[in-house]
Amino acid sequence: MDGSVHPNVPSFFICPISLQIMKDPVTISTGMTFDRESIQKWLFSYKNIACPITKQPLSDFRLTPNSNLLRLIQSWHLQHASSSTTKFAEPNHDALMKVLLEEIKQPHLQVKSLRKIKSLIQENHGDNSRISCIRDDSLFSLAVSLVVQTELPGIPQITGNDTPVIAEAVSLLCLLSPSDEALKMVSQNENGLLICSLCSIMTQYLSNLQLRIQAALVLKSIFEVVDDIYKEGLKFEFFENIIEILKDQNSKHGSMAVLAILIRVLSYGKNKEKAIKGGCIPILIELLAEEDERHVCEMMLVVLEKLCQKAEGRAAFLSHPAGMAAVVSKILKVSHVGDDKSISLLSCVLRFCTSSGEAAQEFMEVGGMAKICLVIQSGCNSKTKEKAREILGFHFKTWNKSPCFPSSFKA
Repeated sequence: MDGSVHPNVPSFFICPISLQIMKDPVTISTGMTFDRESIQKWLFSYKNIACPITKQPLSDFRLTPNSNLLRLIQSWHLQHASSSTTKFAEPNHDALMKVLLEEIKQPHLQVKSLRKIKSLIQENHGDNSRISCIRDDSLFSLAVSLVVQTELPGIPQITGNDTPVIAEAVSLLCLLSPSDEALKMVSQNENGLLICSLCSIMTQYLSNLQLRIQAALVLKSIFEVVDDIYKEGLKFEFFENIIEILKDQNSKHGSMAVLAILIRVLSYGKNKEKAIKGGCIPILIELLAEEDERHVCEMMLVVLEKLCQKAEGRAAFLSHPAGMAAVVSKILKVSHVGDDKSISLLSCVLRFCTSSGEAAQEFMEVGGMAKICLVIQSGCNSKTKEKAREILGFHFKTWNKSPCFPSSFKA
């Protein structure tokens, strides 16, 4: 639709923001109805937090399709099809999507409808112009409501027995691409209820690894945008179970999602202690020893370096017979980032065990001293080289006596 509005158009067909006939009417929590595109811009692009009409502050940013009004508008368009200024053309894929969204309101059709929506998105993967729902923030909110088991207008609350609904809704969330603003708002709504629900899925559905991996993929995106306070207070069981996903090498996406989550959350609250207690360090050491892919190695080294900032983390690292060797083997083999993280990790471990000759001896035996000397002479950045020189000084008296110690570095 473009140009002027038909003179006989009912006033309640007109969006109060765009002043045009609504193509996709949605209702917000104040009960006011707007065209979806206009209200999304008002809330998410222009970052307004109040209703455009009532000026009432919004605590709930969900957009609920006004299906009755949409049918009235479509019927009116059919009756006035001869008018070029009001010609209404509904894309086939989006029209089908609206039908499916209506079906979701019926509990016995929820699983079937969610699967159809997923199929529709997957069929048009790579051609988002054919189906606008992929970036539809309200579809994301609807799927979230099924995951957290809260009730939206017109959509009955599901019960605890509806595991298939939750599984399909989480799977759908993995396919959607909401705006960062919408993802943050929905995730932080009701004190982070979505985060709590996804974490519960990780700990409760132990027999459904695929569901837990999909929940981890959604959490990865969420932790990239939410405020820091929502990264604190994660339960010990959560870390236990995401580490189980790390063990499953059949899902590279799942492992990468878990590593990304750990990188995002370890700096907050007692998360480092919980991850260490959950057995994260030995698993990472074993995986690192076998891993060759650059980005995966970098992420593992970042996580290990963070965990070794804690005394219990350093103890867990040193107690593993392959810990020192696994990290030393990646120096000058992965990337500059890998070198920096490897040197930082070793610096942290060796700095705090200067009284332990065993750690210094192990470091020498696995070729650590030779690698450190190569780093100092290599093209690594100055900060990495400085950390390497610091390592030389931690046990210099011990290493200086060894025939393995390079003569060019001896006093």
